Amino acid sequence: MKRTVYTFFLSFLFTYSFAQIDVNLIKKNATENPKDNYYPLLEKFKVNPNDLSQEELNQLYYGSKFIKNEYSIGDYNSDYEKIWKKTQNKLSKMKADKIIIEAEPKYIKNPLNKFVLEGMLYLYTASEDEKKLKIVKEQSDLIKTTIEKSGDGKSEQTPICVINPGDVHAQLGKFRFIDRTKFEQKTKQLKDGSILSIYKMGDEVYYVKLVGGYYFSSDRL
Repeated sequence: MKRTVYTFFLSFLFTYSFAQIDVNLIKKNATENPKDNYYPLLEKFKVNPNDLSQEELNQLYYGSKFIKNEYSIGDYNSDYEKIWKKTQNKLSKMKADKIIIEAEPKYIKNPLNKFVLEGMLYLYTASEDEKKLKIVKEQSDLIKTTIEKSGDGKSEQTPICVINPGDVHAQLGKFRFIDRTKFEQKTKQLKDGSILSIYKMGDEVYYVKLVGGYYFSSDRL
């Protein structure tokens, strides 16, 4: 009996060590009162990202799926050849400084875009701007941590929660090995509008939730 209770307790503790994502509540907070539940958090994330609690990061990051931001995925794709592709090359300080002039205004509009953050990391490293590089590193690390803490991906109740379709497929990297003959994938629509993907490879299974579904609110307009 004691062993059963102890096992249940450990299971309970393990499950709730993750920051459970209540999509309905986050959406409600972001859409009904963004002046308190989104924009102040975004401004803090731009300047002092480490001051945000995990609960605030969840509200900000996942809530951004339901807010029309100033720099969407569509905008990023349009600027890719002109700006972001260049950041992947080895750059001199002079070249980096020139690209920053165009890239920085986009980054300021939406520092929650993981792909933009990746580009800015390269640019600030090349330009040797340690102060701005430190903030971008913090922002990038916090987004990664927020995704990691959203769930272990081992059950439908504790899925790994992401907001970008590309991050859904990225979770395949968690498998110990890739065997196409044993790979299975299923998806289903959830009541909160999210898409749940179930990846299975032999005995390994991962559940990944695309919060809000495939489309960003800003890309629908």
